[in-house]
Amino acid sequence: METKDLYKEFYSDKTIDELRFNLTFYKSQLESLKEELEFFKHLMNAHIYKQRVPNLFEIFELFKKQIDTKINLQSKLLIEIERQYNEAQLKLECNELSCDDYFDRNHYELELEVVNFLIKTAKLKSEIMEFLKSIIVSY
Repeated sequence: METKDLYKEFYSDKTIDELRFNLTFYKSQLESLKEELEFFKHLMNAHIYKQRVPNLFEIFELFKKQIDTKINLQSKLLIEIERQYNEAQLKLECNELSCDDYFDRNHYELELEVVNFLIKTAKLKSEIMEFLKSIIVSY
C-alpha cells in the first residue's frame, strides 16, 4: 500500500508532456508486442518441429489461446491509452484540484495495468521461446 501512495505522489508532479510521452511509449510497446505475438502464432503453424513431441498440438493450442487473450487485452489497452492521451488536454484546461486528481488517478491506474500486462506477456513469451527451442529441428 505504501508503494502505491509513494507512486501517486511521484506521479502527480508530472507535466502533461511527460504523461503524454509515457502514453506514447506504452502505445509503441503494445503495438510492437502484438507483432511479436502474431509471429509466435505463425511460428507454431510452421512444420519445423521434432517428430513425436507428446501433446504438441494441445500445447500449441493452449499457447495460441493465451496469445489471443493477450492480443484482445492489448487492443483494449491501446484504446484506453488513446482516450487518455486525448484527455490530457483537458487537464491543462481544468483549473480545479479535483480534475487533476481524477486525471492523475486514471492515468496511474492505466499505467499500472499496462505495466502488469507487459510483465505477464513477457513471461508468456519467455515460456513459448523456451518450449520452441526444445522442439525445433536443427539442421
